[in-house]
Amino acid sequence: MSQPISDIFALIRACVAGDALARCQFQDEYGKDIYYFPVKLHGLPVEKAGDFYVYVFDNDRIFTRLRTFAGLEKIQFRTFLSFFVLRSLFFDWLRTLKEVETVSFETYETGSTGEQRVSEGPTLFETDQRTLPKDRLAPDLWNCLTPEEQLDLKLLCLIECDLSLDDMRLLTTISGRPLRETLLLLEEVQQGLRRKDEKLTQLHNALDSVWGWILLRQRELQEIDEKFRLLMADKEGRNFLVDQKKMLEGALEKRYRQREKLVKEIRSYKLTTPYRDIARLLNTTVGTVCSRIFRLRKRLVEEVGARGAQEERAS
Repeated sequence: MSQPISDIFALIRACVAGDALARCQFQDEYGKDIYYFPVKLHGLPVEKAGDFYVYVFDNDRIFTRLRTFAGLEKIQFRTFLSFFVLRSLFFDWLRTLKEVETVSFETYETGSTGEQRVSEGPTLFETDQRTLPKDRLAPDLWNCLTPEEQLDLKLLCLIECDLSLDDMRLLTTISGRPLRETLLLLEEVQQGLRRKDEKLTQLHNALDSVWGWILLRQRELQEIDEKFRLLMADKEGRNFLVDQKKMLEGALEKRYRQREKLVKEIRSYKLTTPYRDIARLLNTTVGTVCSRIFRLRKRLVEEVGARGAQEERAS
């Protein structure tokens, strides 16, 4: 059932004023709508949803936009939120996205003819280092987290992180499920992550194979160029080489497109646990998980900033 318009106005005013409890309430109420917005309306992979969610709340972007809600023409708040606020923020977010840093697929060198060709450069696509959450943080920073916050970070990294007995006890307490049901659900989620990991490995293998093919064809093109210079007086031989070069270049164009498609697909993969699976494990809503992870991320950023300031003052 929708909230009375007066309650919505009061909630928005409190959020804009910086009321922490009101902001938590807003995230619990509308977090799921925000999280799935780029998936439902724009077809983005669900792995990107968390990035959009963080952008929306960072620097109070969403609360700044919500100030304009007046309920005119009896517009429903969720309609205003989706088609005016989130739509605008979505396109702003797209403009901020930067290309993922990769190891260069191509190292160009200039030959004697001035033509650029591909030499044998690095061929591996860089991915994020998959380290355990505890290893990513300084010990004092990890220890300052509550057991619930530590559990949230571990659930995000289930692909590489085994839960301890204490973690399992806490998870069963939070979810209100028996231990056996919790273990079965945990195994189901981990199997899904392992399948995703296997698929990512297959994509990397395919990418390496395509790159190897490209290198071979590039060498053949280089050999054709060298033969072409040697057959200056042989018109028939030169014509044959021209035709052969065109065929190779056409084949290479197809492989370049295949490579770009593979790179795009690899970039779309995230091996962190989807929020919807964390919500299942915790027996809560996606909106609540989004809110928890966002507040945890914000707290870690503040803690790191405070420690950096202390170190500067000490020095």
